[in-house]
Amino acid sequence: MTEEESLKILAVLKVSYPSFYKGITTEEVKQTVELYQMMFKDCDYKLVNLAVAELINTFQYPPTIADIKNKMYELSSRNDDKSPSELWDKLLKAIRNGTYGYEEEFEKLPREVQEFVREPFQLHELASIDSKTIHTVIKGQFLKQIEIIKQRQKETNMMLPETRKMIFGSTEKLLGD
Repeated sequence: MTEEESLKILAVLKVSYPSFYKGITTEEVKQTVELYQMMFKDCDYKLVNLAVAELINTFQYPPTIADIKNKMYELSSRNDDKSPSELWDKLLKAIRNGTYGYEEEFEKLPREVQEFVREPFQLHELASIDSKTIHTVIKGQFLKQIEIIKQRQKETNMMLPETRKMIFGSTEKLLGD
């Protein structure tokens, strides 16, 4: 988000919550713009703007940066957010086809399921396990771990780009794409 876009977001917040921003000094405005620049610099302006609009529609007080980021995540992942049982069904299908086409099947899996499986050859290994073990032991492990994996991915997606790059060496775009 550019400085101009940050100013637009803050202008919307000021109009929406006039008593909160009453008496704000020029220095405070400058610091707020700098903070928004830092926190949203790799974020899509349209997504930030939409999140702010959704929040001011229901919030009595101005949303925090965390509120905005959480709403952005919610809006951007709404179509991708599958239940644990839906994800299990996808893994089960990949296991059934995993004897020979495990690499292709691995690539088709959602990221959180890929993280559970860890590597394509593991699908091949899972395909050789008897059905009873798959539907009891493996399913139990999967259902126990998938919510943790999803939460960890959410936290990673919401990290500042500098933090993510320092930890993972990645320059992926935050909460977008």
